[in-house]
Amino acid sequence: MLDGSRAHPVPALVAAVTGIINGTTMILGAIAIGWATDHLIVPALAGDDVGRAAWWIAAGAILGVSTLRWMTIIARGIATGFVQHGSQADVRRAVVDRYLHLGLSWHRRHAPGQLLSTAVADVDALWLPMLNFYFTLGMVVMLVVAIIEMFLRAATLGLVGVALVLAVLGLNLLYQRVLAPRAAAAQAQRGVFGALALESIDGGQVVRTLGLVDRERARVGAAAHGLREANFAMGLVSSVFDPVIELLPTVAVLGVLAVGAHQVESGELSVGVLVEVVYLLLTISIPLNVISRFLSMLPISTAGRTRVAAVIHSTETTGHGDQTLTSPPDGEPAPPDGEPVLRAGGIGLRARGAGYAVGGIQLLSDVDLDIAPGEIVALVGATGSGKSTLVDLLGRQLDPSEGVVEIGGVPAAELGRGQIAARLAVVSQSPWLFAGSVRENLQLDGHPREHRPYTDAELWRALASAGAENVVRALPAGLDTRVGERGARLSGGQRQRLCLARALVREPGVLLLDDATSALDPAVERDVLAAIAELRGRVTVLIVGGRPSSVLVADRVAFLRAGRLAAVGTHPELLATEPEYRRILHAYADHSSHPGHGWHPDHGWHPDHGSGDE
Repeated sequence: MLDGSRAHPVPALVAAVTGIINGTTMILGAIAIGWATDHLIVPALAGDDVGRAAWWIAAGAILGVSTLRWMTIIARGIATGFVQHGSQADVRRAVVDRYLHLGLSWHRRHAPGQLLSTAVADVDALWLPMLNFYFTLGMVVMLVVAIIEMFLRAATLGLVGVALVLAVLGLNLLYQRVLAPRAAAAQAQRGVFGALALESIDGGQVVRTLGLVDRERARVGAAAHGLREANFAMGLVSSVFDPVIELLPTVAVLGVLAVGAHQVESGELSVGVLVEVVYLLLTISIPLNVISRFLSMLPISTAGRTRVAAVIHSTETTGHGDQTLTSPPDGEPAPPDGEPVLRAGGIGLRARGAGYAVGGIQLLSDVDLDIAPGEIVALVGATGSGKSTLVDLLGRQLDPSEGVVEIGGVPAAELGRGQIAARLAVVSQSPWLFAGSVRENLQLDGHPREHRPYTDAELWRALASAGAENVVRALPAGLDTRVGERGARLSGGQRQRLCLARALVREPGVLLLDDATSALDPAVERDVLAAIAELRGRVTVLIVGGRPSSVLVADRVAFLRAGRLAAVGTHPELLATEPEYRRILHAYADHSSHPGHGWHPDHGWHPDHGSGDE
């Protein structure tokens, strides 16, 4: 709560001051009612003459206190909203920012539904007590003043008030101890349900086509039942404690009336004082309820804080945050704080003894690979040989568990992520588009080094190089056509071409293509690879995938076998020396041997070929 107050000091100060004033008005209201009882109500009931001044004083005091009370309630509520919702926004931004910087290995261990639950439900739970924090602060002040006032009026009645407060606080401490583990279980179950629900939605097509609707309904239903049970366990605790806590002020009032009536009868107390004390006790029930609600929210907040902290404090990042290049396009950037900087043009890549292991499984071992600036290299290997993992290391999506990866002659770990993103582009085997228009998907934040929007000419040039120009021109609104969530309105081949265009328009120094043409028809793929071949000497290109067409545009081929770099050489050299390499290419040649696909591992493409996308 204090973190939120420090982050938003002005509304926090307003909320705190108005909360305290509001609590004070409740005491002033009791005093005003007590005074009116002794000086107005009792004399009037006794038939005594009551002066006009007494009426005005009583009415003015009660109305004035009431007006001040509702004004402070409004001001406190608005200011509290600024602090609470502002703090939620701050933490959500921090959580999402952390998601963007955490490494792939961390994300692969956490389901997207759980991450969504943390960013939404857990952040809400974390700041839930803020709703009553400043109200509670004012009520604590009011409670202390009320107890003092009761002691000043009558020591015995003050003791009743103290006993009431101690009983309520004791019950609340017990309540928290009982509720805390149940609140943590409920928050965890929300994450489980969110993960399963999102998985079922994302895999909706698979679920329907494989007839798994009943299975998914049972899985998600079981998670929903678990969440219901967890929430029910919390509600059961509340249903036991809440009535007892609500009953205590009434018991205290009855005790005060029993003791106070005798003292009024004996002349030790006036009726006004007894009314004031009873009113104070009834008033005390309000802060006690508020404090009780505040305390009951703490276990839920603690559970949310634990889950949020697990994300915020995770150290599995790759990179130095969001450092970016800010130099003009015609000059090289000065290294910020001595940090190495990537230069323009083709950028060399190098892996020296690089390896990567996860969960005790060695995915890559002792990889030594040198890719010269402006060179085109094809990376070939059987499924599971470690091709995508090597791409993740070279693009610094992952850091090697052993060895070093260099980008532009600089260890990748010494480069800020902004520098890598400004010079290196990756097109993965799973094309991903935002839900906006084609233009928005290509523009994003504009040129990564020149910090300006792309011109339409640049966008069309990139689309032409990616073989997507005719596709976009055929769309209803051209560049302004909305592609749907994840590009759902486009075919797989069209999505791949747009993702490739998005990489090319950035004019990168390094282009990593991880099976990025797998959804293209051979004819379209040939044109795209021809455009990539024109980048030779200007852009360093690594073409990854099992489709053998890529080796024809490559200067060299790197062959991976079971996580190790088995050989590096030209295509003819590897055909002659690596039987498994030749087997992989022959397998693709056999797969493509029907009419319209004419690739041969020894001779390349036949004149006839198909057209269109998969």
